[in-house]
Amino acid sequence: MTRRVIDCGWRILAVTVALCGATGCGSKGLVPVEGRVSFGGKSPPGPGYLYFVPREMSKNLKQDRTGSLPGTALFLQDGGFRATTFTDGDGLRPGAYEVRIECEAAPKKPVDVKTHDAAGQDLVPQAFRPPDIVVPASGPRPVRYDLDVR
Repeated sequence: MTRRVIDCGWRILAVTVALCGATGCGSKGLVPVEGRVSFGGKSPPGPGYLYFVPREMSKNLKQDRTGSLPGTALFLQDGGFRATTFTDGDGLRPGAYEVRIECEAAPKKPVDVKTHDAAGQDLVPQAFRPPDIVVPASGPRPVRYDLDVR
């Protein structure tokens, strides 16, 4: 699979989360998660997204709505973000999450709608794998997650 196909899958996941929130999935038990993204210790070269994918989906999710759900976070050029599951900045459910990051430079020419050419250049090194995040059920709030892309 190409990276573009994989990135498309993450976008579909984000839309699914948004639709779930719009249709009334409860936000019970969310923990605020915030942090800062940097690139080599400096501000990000542009805006981007973080995707939080649960390591294990709870078997009880359909019954009691307490299992982990995927989340997203937008970061701008200052790098700051707040994780979202249902509504902007509401947080994540307790659990372990795999983190994905996306940050693209603006395309230098308009996108060709027939070939989808001229997509922005991905600024995250292909070999970079962010560390997982574990959101505890109790403890200090908000949970802090800082990420330095190298």
